[in-house]
Amino acid sequence: KQWYQRRVAITAGGYWKIRGLAEPLRMMLHYAEMEFEDVLYECGDAPVFDKSCWFDIKFNLGLDFPNLPYLIDGDVKLTQTIPILHYLAMKTGLAPQDLNPSKIAYFDMLDHVCQDFVLLGVRLCYSSPQDFTANKSATVEKGKEFIGQFSSVLADKQFFGGDMITGTDFWIFEALDRFERLEPGIIAQENIKKFMERVMALPTLGTYFSSNESSRSFPLNNKMATFK
Repeated sequence: KQWYQRRVAITAGGYWKIRGLAEPLRMMLHYAEMEFEDVLYECGDAPVFDKSCWFDIKFNLGLDFPNLPYLIDGDVKLTQTIPILHYLAMKTGLAPQDLNPSKIAYFDMLDHVCQDFVLLGVRLCYSSPQDFTANKSATVEKGKEFIGQFSSVLADKQFFGGDMITGTDFWIFEALDRFERLEPGIIAQENIKKFMERVMALPTLGTYFSSNESSRSFPLNNKMATFK
């Protein structure tokens, strides 16, 4: 369990002791300087990879659709990355400004495209060593297509919503960083590089990016993954 500087309290968020699908949510909470309990579940080592630490309590938390990540904020209990991201964006002031139906739909589209991008890499990382080797090149090429699309959407803006950062920026940042670690140098577009630098330079994220105690130091993927 980890506690961070207080602004507005979130009761608890739970996920594996990896970056995985929870890291953009943790990053948002750090950025907003919100106190939260980071409940970490750690699976066992090979060859069993025991997950009883989660499965033993999975159905005892009052979650309608028990899964990881989850968020518990008083009476609010959510699972799945994108709904939690949307909730935290509203709670922390990271929702897009001047919302209207078309803008809500546009950012929702960005979030789901980003999810496709993330899962493209996840499928490769959790494949067998043989399939990882065989399929990495094609996955990297598809990843480059996604990055090119993100670059076109970002254009000359500071963030994907304009001058103000939103929850979606943290989701896209984490997805891009995952691919950069999988294939160093995959990000060739200068505007994407500047976007990444801009997020890393945010004042309230200094300790998050620099401390070995931060979840940023966790592996990307769980112990059974070929690429961790």
